[in-house]
Amino acid sequence: MNYADINPQIEYFINRHSTPSWIIEDAITDFIDLTYISKGKVFYTINDVTYELNEGDLICIPKGSRRSAFTDSENLMSSYALNFHLYNLKGDTVTLPFPLVSHIGKPEELLSLYNNLTFEWLKKNQGYELKTRALLLMILHYYFKHLYYKDNIIDVDKRIQKAVNYILRNLQNQIEVKELASTTGLTTAYFGTLFKRYMGLSVKEYINRMKINNAENILLSGEFSVQEAAYKCGFEDVYYFSKLFKKTKGFPPSKILLEKNKSY
Repeated sequence: MNYADINPQIEYFINRHSTPSWIIEDAITDFIDLTYISKGKVFYTINDVTYELNEGDLICIPKGSRRSAFTDSENLMSSYALNFHLYNLKGDTVTLPFPLVSHIGKPEELLSLYNNLTFEWLKKNQGYELKTRALLLMILHYYFKHLYYKDNIIDVDKRIQKAVNYILRNLQNQIEVKELASTTGLTTAYFGTLFKRYMGLSVKEYINRMKINNAENILLSGEFSVQEAAYKCGFEDVYYFSKLFKKTKGFPPSKILLEKNKSY
């Protein structure tokens, strides 16, 4: 199934800090319950089976499940609990392809998303529904990346992420590997090794791929020639740019302009 068009509708969200007497009464849910345990211990009973969850665990309870829960009174649970409905763009109900219980750990990226969601949900400024839905989609994307998609299941090293951000900000310029390594405080050789480990491409391959993707976007606008797109992406040699474009995309950049002209 393609999950790119999912549309979540939040019914309830809370950054919960439980008391010793906290419980969820036994009942059937009419929403998806996605709860991430940030601290402590909790016991959930789902459809008559009891699960122990600890710090860094995630529980994804499908709509229509029988659910109850209580915390360990000596190790009180803190959590981010989301109750929401999930549809596709046609309005059909969608279920999440996540295990009932998973261990996620405590990655800074995820905690930052939850903290931002908490802030926007409590502030409730005009239009907060749109912002909180966007943040939920980012949270769901994080879980999809780690629990469903198998091609990217590790967090990128902060130094490599810094280099990637630098690349994306400077696609119009010449970017040297030595220059990137310097921004991260690593030697050129070690930076190259670490980059390929996390990104799956050499630094030069990654830079070229991002530049070609950017050039494709520029050409799709219909406002620029192949030569102008090449220059805007830091290529001085148009012949080399066209050759690299075809190698990366499987067709020459001129094909985009020809197809754009046909559509008018």
